[in-house]
Amino acid sequence: MPELSSSSPSHSHGTDPAHGAEHAHAHPHEHAHGVLTLDERHDHEAQTYDEMARTLLAQWRDADYLVSPDQIPFANREHVDFLTDAVQRLGPLAGRRILEVGVGGGSLAVWLALQGAEVVGIDVSSGILAVAERRAQVNGVADRVSLVHSPVESFDSAEHGLAAGGFDAIIGNNVVHHFDRDLALANLGRLLRPGAVAVFCEPVLFLPEWTRRVRNSRLVTRRFPMHTHSPDERSLGAEDFATMRRWFARVEWTPYQVLCRLQNFVELSDPMWHRLESIDRILLRRIPPARRVCRLAVVTLALPTKGA
Repeated sequence: MPELSSSSPSHSHGTDPAHGAEHAHAHPHEHAHGVLTLDERHDHEAQTYDEMARTLLAQWRDADYLVSPDQIPFANREHVDFLTDAVQRLGPLAGRRILEVGVGGGSLAVWLALQGAEVVGIDVSSGILAVAERRAQVNGVADRVSLVHSPVESFDSAEHGLAAGGFDAIIGNNVVHHFDRDLALANLGRLLRPGAVAVFCEPVLFLPEWTRRVRNSRLVTRRFPMHTHSPDERSLGAEDFATMRRWFARVEWTPYQVLCRLQNFVELSDPMWHRLESIDRILLRRIPPARRVCRLAVVTLALPTKGA
């Protein structure tokens, strides 16, 4: 998801509230707090980010909404490498129609519009969409950014009075792990124009399931709290990529951050972070098995199929 802060990169760990989802489809989803239906997950997301939005709208001035057209609006140091990669995978931006899933406060959507793209942003939270709307207005691109309160699972442009036809590209930052995978992936395939790609930046965990249970256990989280905004957040695993391959003939992923996973447990200083990140780049380039223990991945989906 894009960043919560204003124009300059931050070294904080907060991110811009943004998850694409909102209504009906009652598919259960397991997490550390029990089982939530899709409706309940959407409600959790909306409540979390509506509350954030109320704070931002009350406290921010116009300067806080500004986005520089000269730099991708990174949430923090952790996003620089992978979000740069993701944006580059979209190809030329000027004149293209781009969907951002989980638009949040609109930093990335506004930046894309400043590059000349026509952007549609969807999100579960009506409150955070108000933040995005204000950001688009302050940056003078309200005519090129359309914001829709809708889940990705059932989003349809025509139902919201938008131009018919698909999108030249789709992007999302830290959102796939909130989706009902099958419903969302099927719809993403319908929304893409022929030859277009969907690109997502996502946390991943390919280790055995018992390691996830240990990480989420009360004993561990008491000492090392989870850095999440809502209770259903869960890193993507091998089963999620298998689901992607049912809906897309082309599924590619580029790994990021291995030793930097330490940030999940302790606050790393800037020098330590950059040192570990440099080592991670070497590890991932020279030692292929290191891919399996990465923290994040940029996922590219193309050539939609009809599913299994």
